[in-house]
Amino acid sequence: MFLFWNYRWFLLHFIFEQLHINYVITTWPTSNTSNIQLLGLFKDAENTSSPTDLSVHSRAMFKAAVLLSQQYNITIEGQFIGWQTVQTGASTIAAVSGVCQALSTSDIFGIVGPSLSLEVPITAEFAKEIGIPAVSYAATNPDFSNRNMYPAFYRVVPSDSAAAIAI
Repeated sequence: MFLFWNYRWFLLHFIFEQLHINYVITTWPTSNTSNIQLLGLFKDAENTSSPTDLSVHSRAMFKAAVLLSQQYNITIEGQFIGWQTVQTGASTIAAVSGVCQALSTSDIFGIVGPSLSLEVPITAEFAKEIGIPAVSYAATNPDFSNRNMYPAFYRVVPSDSAAAIAI
């Protein structure tokens, strides 16, 4: 009887946990109508339609930050900040193509990403040419610290050389 009771509680807990996970993954407010937008570049698993955990979590944090800016009434030229996302698939061409498509439909004032160091050189150069900043949340190549080569590129994680010194 005790085993049966524990099984029922386990099953109930499992069902609620699955409902909670599905609710969290799929529910985002639709207040993304601003013309002034941030563009997020997120790497997905190659050759698959299902994104990696890193891509999902990074995209969720990106959207959460934009939603918090709306909640705290942070505006640019009187408009709330909106967002667009591009799944690059670890391809520099897909990243630049996504940036071009976003620029043709919205007023993009900054790029968040890319996450891969191999996508940064062309994306950062493109951002410099059009006059907007690019901020990466995961690119760690030490060359990107050179402000002369990458004046429009910033990152929020230390470079590989800083990690090597720590080790």
